[in-house]
Amino acid sequence: VTVFLGIKLATKGRVSLQDFERAVSAIPEVQTVEHVLGLYDYRLRVVARDISDFERVLRRRIMTLPGVADVEAHVLLSEEKLPGPIG
Repeated sequence: VTVFLGIKLATKGRVSLQDFERAVSAIPEVQTVEHVLGLYDYRLRVVARDISDFERVLRRRIMTLPGVADVEAHVLLSEEKLPGPIG
């Protein structure tokens, strides 16, 4: 199962961002870490064996990361790849 997470941090100082990025990058199920503008500070792509495995990763690894204040999850149902280069 693939899940996209929106992560909002409680504090947004340079040290807080670095601590979060270092910690989240050490989680094997996290495939991408994107620092974004908008409602959330980060967007993660997490891949797990199934929903139960994802719940374990979320509760034990992601929710315990430094500075995490809020998390929103979006489960990927299907993915379409558009052909050709971006023009």
